[in-house]
Amino acid sequence: MIIKAQPLTRAAFAPFGQVLEHAPDDAPRRNFAAELFNDRSSARANLRVQRSEPVSLPHIATVIERHRRSSQMFVPLSGTPYLVVVFPSAAGGVPLLEQGRAFAAHGNQGINYNRDVWHHGFLALETAGTFLMLRWEDGTSSDEEFLPLATPISIEE
Repeated sequence: MIIKAQPLTRAAFAPFGQVLEHAPDDAPRRNFAAELFNDRSSARANLRVQRSEPVSLPHIATVIERHRRSSQMFVPLSGTPYLVVVFPSAAGGVPLLEQGRAFAAHGNQGINYNRDVWHHGFLALETAGTFLMLRWEDGTSSDEEFLPLATPISIEE
């Protein structure tokens, strides 16, 4: 299967989460730009700074992940473009791989995945980048779930 990357926009990404950016027609301060979510009282916010080495396209995806009980946010600190790959879920939580989408994000756009959204791990494009990640964790298997793909997916320009 092949997924072609398209530009990241608020409207296109809305089924999966929120794009965090300041558009020219936005108010100077935009509250509630992300739907931050956690449903576990024992979970604590993990604000991580992470360095990601760049990948080139096409990129072969072999594993995807989801966070059933927490949203997850990524914000570039270094202005690095990056790739966002997402999959909707069927009623039982199984990813709908054939409906996968890939988005090429600019270095001035952050994203927040809604809880339970299947996605590929974070991928910097062009140059290495530094990113902030925010997710709630309690140290249990509820923090994240990984799914090896029976058939790899090619993400292309």
